[in-house]
Amino acid sequence: MELLSYADFSGREGEAFSIAAPAGPLSLVLESVEPLPSPAREGGAFRLTFRGPGSPALEQATYAFAAQDSEPIDIFIVPVGRNEAGTAYEAIFS
Repeated sequence: MELLSYADFSGREGEAFSIAAPAGPLSLVLESVEPLPSPAREGGAFRLTFRGPGSPALEQATYAFAAQDSEPIDIFIVPVGRNEAGTAYEAIFS
């Protein structure tokens, strides 16, 4: 498995990723990519924030994220909020 890095996502804000969710395919948009201080991992520490529809909301779990230009990658996400814009999810690599 390839080690993901900040550079893999930097500049991809606004890009949609297709998720193989239990209820069927779902699209999440990458809203932000933020480096985190004191990286303890080889690829650097960083946070990804995604936005999806308000319903259905995904549970905290690992999902296969597929962009148009790449193979699916497994990312563990946690729902962190919900408002009229949809549900926000976060993935932290530290």
